[in-house]
Amino acid sequence: MLAIPVETDESEPMSSKLFGNAKFFALVDPSTKHHTIIPNKGCGNGIQTANYLLEQGASSALYGFLGDGPFHVMIRGGMEVYWLGKETMPLENAIRTAFSECLVRVTPENADLYLDPGTNAGACECGCNHD
Repeated sequence: MLAIPVETDESEPMSSKLFGNAKFFALVDPSTKHHTIIPNKGCGNGIQTANYLLEQGASSALYGFLGDGPFHVMIRGGMEVYWLGKETMPLENAIRTAFSECLVRVTPENADLYLDPGTNAGACECGCNHD
């Protein structure tokens, strides 16, 4: 299952720049490309969001802005993480892009190039220790 942060649960949602603060996620079945939108029960906390997505069976996630803490939770949980870019787009476009295999897979080796929590300080504010 692919998890994509979205701004609303209404028709024709847009992808969200946010990850931990996204109010909703679209869970996309890779075999059918159909999605279900669920509320983000970890909203406001990236680590709780990452854990929630793992509980929901997500095996991969897209993001625009993401901090170190949630990234490491997802990687340790076996998820693949992909950078969608910093601009929002219609969910259908994000789904098409995800399955076109043109997104950058973010790994611990290249994470410094692609992780940006999008905070005013430019640093992860989750309070975790990811040593």
